[in-house]
Amino acid sequence: MPLTRKCVDSLGKYMEQIAAIAQQCSANSMHPPILWFRGQSNASYSLIPSLFRTKAHAEKKAGVGNYTKLHYAEDIRTQHYIAKNFHLLSQEPSSRVEWLEVMQHHQVNTRVLDWSESSLHSLLFALEPFFDGIKYKEDSRKKCVPCVWVLTPKALNKKIMEYLQQDIDLQKSLMNDLGITVSKQKALLHNFKEYGKFGVYSETEETNHIDYIFNLSSINDELLRDRSRLKELLIKGDVINPYYYLLSRIYSDGYVLKDRILPPLCVVHPYHSERIKAQKGVFSVFPFYKEQPLDLNLRKNNINPDAMEFNNMAADCLYQILIKNPQKVALEMLENGMNDSWLYPEMPVVSSEIENHRIL
Repeated sequence: MPLTRKCVDSLGKYMEQIAAIAQQCSANSMHPPILWFRGQSNASYSLIPSLFRTKAHAEKKAGVGNYTKLHYAEDIRTQHYIAKNFHLLSQEPSSRVEWLEVMQHHQVNTRVLDWSESSLHSLLFALEPFFDGIKYKEDSRKKCVPCVWVLTPKALNKKIMEYLQQDIDLQKSLMNDLGITVSKQKALLHNFKEYGKFGVYSETEETNHIDYIFNLSSINDELLRDRSRLKELLIKGDVINPYYYLLSRIYSDGYVLKDRILPPLCVVHPYHSERIKAQKGVFSVFPFYKEQPLDLNLRKNNINPDAMEFNNMAADCLYQILIKNPQKVALEMLENGMNDSWLYPEMPVVSSEIENHRIL
């Protein structure tokens, strides 16, 4: 299914377009869907996390076994970031993927892509060149075609769960990592089949708007709480959801997938800074994909095969809103009290807003 693209040239039309997308995605007008947003100053930029833009991913020889050069690139960054910033956090992130979220917001390359639960904050990100004259120069303002991506996270994650239910080979492959006997593998496969009826317990009237949107860090905590008994609990099947184990292995541990069928997973995490809280930050975590024979040629032509918009499952859940006449839209935002301090609540940014209340 091709991506849905729309153009708007005013703040009012932008909000109307968001409402139209929400209405299109909602089965019940009284319970609008959860939408996530990502603003980009250039519509040509792909939905790709910073770590996947590095050369490490293009290497033909990925590594030994399930550990690739890209895993190492993530590991070494994480080790150094934790070593040098651990003392600055009032609350320690409880998992690797939670550390990635913190690193992502401080310009470290990760496989996490930022989204926001706020359409207006994301529009500010898209129009940032017209608010920030230091970071963005005049030439970049003339060339930029801003856009806001809109994602339906529940629909995307539901597709992931449905795929995991059907891919028995992937279930077996990840079970092999547990080192359990054939008879216990059969018991665990039975649990996958039973829990595969996840619609029975994963879709409720009260939480319908947030069903399938996971906290991967919390899932990891649950799995690691009693690691010595993890195999036993998974086989027993009435304590730990086995699909949570699959999600953790693929999206947190970085199990390398043989193809690019599975898209990134949409997750919520604890806020670890006022900035993330102000931006209403949420995230999509990319899995590691095995390089395919044609990938190198695609990359040579500036096409990144890992990009979210090229994934068939994800494309069905994505919309792109192009911002025409961005300077006018930025001015309308400023007139309505929206500025950079919404995104960066630090004192220097607020001070700059006091002294430079204008559009560039």
